[in-house]
Amino acid sequence: MVAAPGPSFMVLVNETLRFGRGAGLVTILGSSTGLLMWAATSALGLAALTQTSELVFTIFKLAGAAYLCYLAVMTVRNRRNFGHRPPEAPEGRDTATLWRSYRSGLVTSAANPKMATVYLALIPQFLPAGGGSPADVITLTAVQILISAAWYAVVVTLVGLARRLLAMPAVRMGLAWVSAAVLLLLGLRTAVMTSSML
Repeated sequence: MVAAPGPSFMVLVNETLRFGRGAGLVTILGSSTGLLMWAATSALGLAALTQTSELVFTIFKLAGAAYLCYLAVMTVRNRRNFGHRPPEAPEGRDTATLWRSYRSGLVTSAANPKMATVYLALIPQFLPAGGGSPADVITLTAVQILISAAWYAVVVTLVGLARRLLAMPAVRMGLAWVSAAVLLLLGLRTAVMTSSML
C-alpha cells in the first residue's frame, strides 16, 4: 500500500527533483506529521467524519486537489530552474525551501481523505479481538509511519541520484512538464473522487 504511487509520493518526487535530497527528506517528515495527525483524529473518532459526512469529505478532497494543482502551476512557473540549485544558495533561502518542502508533505498528507480509510479500516484489522489497547494502536500506527518513511527515503535516494541527469537543460524542462502534468492529474482526480471510491 505504501509503495503505490499517490499524491504524497508525487509531491515527494517533485520536491526532491526541484530542491534536492535534503528537501525530499524534509518532505517525508512533513508527510509523517500528516499521518500522525490522521492517527490522532482516528483515535479521537474524528476521522470517521470523512466517512460519514459528505461535507467534511468534500472539504478535505477539495483542499487536497487545490494544493496539488497549485504545486503543478508552481512547477511550470519555475520550470527553467527545475532541479537546478545555485551552488551557494543563501542560508535564509535554504531554510525557506526546507520549510516549504515540509509544508508540502504535511498539507498533501493531511488533506488526503484516503488516509482516514487507512486508520479506520486497515489498521483495526491488525488489532487483537476487542479492539486492543491504546498501546496496540500506537504501536501499529508507529509501524505504518516507519514503513512509509523508510520507503520514501529509498525513493528520495534514488531520485537524488537520478537528479544528476538534470545537468542538461532539456531534461530539466521535460521533467518539469511531466511532474506538473502528473500533479495536475492527481489534483483533478482528487477533486472528482467520491467517498465510495475510498
